[in-house]
Amino acid sequence: MQFGTLVIGVPFLLTAIRCTLQYIVVPLLLPLLGVSNTFSPLINVGAGILSIGVILFNVSSLWHTSWRKRYLLIAAIVIPIILVMMRGDYLAYLDLVR
Repeated sequence: MQFGTLVIGVPFLLTAIRCTLQYIVVPLLLPLLGVSNTFSPLINVGAGILSIGVILFNVSSLWHTSWRKRYLLIAAIVIPIILVMMRGDYLAYLDLVR
């Protein structure tokens, strides 16, 4: 596999998986299957972990390119947002299991 294909293909695939989980499976399919809302925040936390993993993969892939500084800036903005959303999902999960 060529480097360009790896840098572009893997993040798109992981992002597609995360978006499918977070925006289709959790809000639409789980209620249709009768699965309680207890699992929804956990799936969203998992999707957040996947997102951070994609970002870290991209940082490591782009480290020796001219895109490093630009991507680090984006990562420095996006990762805290993801962490805040994950915290909210985790707290929602704790409220559901109490």
